[in-house]
Amino acid sequence: MIELIIIEDNAHMAEYVAAVIADAPDMKTLGIFATLTEALKAKLPVPPTMIILDLKLPDVKGTEAIGALQAKYPESRIVMYTAYENEFDILQCMLAGAAAYTLKDTPNHRLLDELRVVAQGGSTLTPRVAQKLIKQLSPETAVESPLSARELEVLNFISLGLKYEDIADEMDISAHTVRHHIEKIYKKLNVNSRGQAVAQAVRSGIIKLD
Repeated sequence: MIELIIIEDNAHMAEYVAAVIADAPDMKTLGIFATLTEALKAKLPVPPTMIILDLKLPDVKGTEAIGALQAKYPESRIVMYTAYENEFDILQCMLAGAAAYTLKDTPNHRLLDELRVVAQGGSTLTPRVAQKLIKQLSPETAVESPLSARELEVLNFISLGLKYEDIADEMDISAHTVRHHIEKIYKKLNVNSRGQAVAQAVRSGIIKLD
């Protein structure tokens, strides 16, 4: 069971997300909080598998909230859920340790799919977010990539939010081989998640979408 908490100051939006989650048989909402302070003070029956976090809360910015939540729930995965598409916000959240950056207009079925990917240890960027980030932040002068051609291909699919199985199908390889490539990418880029890998690759000019 994927157990989540929602940190969102817009009550209507929080209830909407909770309703979407309630329709998923493999997910359960443990609590809804309007501020980071409320979330940190809450006594939950178990640590959440995942935290759905609004970028701009009344008492703290999203990037600051990520660190505080990681300190209390080191095993929980953090999903940014926001209407903001600013490239700086996206990059900062990924580098701070968010596992996903999802826009609030994401269709319900895709949101649930992305949450499942994150719960399994993956990371997601919705295609529009990935494309915006990579196009806008690619440096003028690209650096020599430390990744092999195969690893670059995997990383580009990661940037589009594809799941391991989908990447395997696209590349005609096994999901195990995809995971092996991703492990090597993490090591070479010195990162710990798919989102961080994409952000680091964009910042250094390793990948971009045309």
